[in-house]
Amino acid sequence: MKLTNRTVLIVGGTSGIGLELAHRFAKNGNTVVAGGRKPEPLDGLQSVQIDVTDPASVLRARDEVLAAHPDLDVVVTMSGALLTEDLRDPAHITDAENMVATNLLGTIRVIDAFTPHLIGRGAGTIITVSSGIAFLPFPLMATYGATKAAVHSYTESLRAHLVGTGERPRRWRSSTRRPCRSTITSTR
Repeated sequence: MKLTNRTVLIVGGTSGIGLELAHRFAKNGNTVVAGGRKPEPLDGLQSVQIDVTDPASVLRARDEVLAAHPDLDVVVTMSGALLTEDLRDPAHITDAENMVATNLLGTIRVIDAFTPHLIGRGAGTIITVSSGIAFLPFPLMATYGATKAAVHSYTESLRAHLVGTGERPRRWRSSTRRPCRSTITSTR
């Protein structure tokens, strides 16, 4: 994947690993917009407010980013909630619902919001970030692992759907946080 001179949105890019990834993309000569619930000025990076659990927020952020960057060609979705839970205590359901809403449904919302733009461009990349815990369960993080396994599965299904549109998707994984990439390139 070409990693220079791209326009990149990183949802979940205002802190932690996402912020570090945003800095690396910027260092490689990319225009980077970091999205998060509470964006602040980020060392020269542009930012956009987005709450992946709120469908209206995702659409507002999409419209704002595309108005400023109609050449957007990379979307990274890595918002995440990681909460430990005791599955013997029924009260864990609140935390489980929060993780499903953020990690899985939030990822799907972001992909749904930006896929038509990328397909319309005839080229683009969607990167989803999962976790090794998706493949090696950790008892204290049962729902977290389940959501990250679901993100991996959803990304594989997205690749299959993009093949049916005449686009050629590809996938990439790292050994630690297992990002999966679907690249949309025109075959016309």
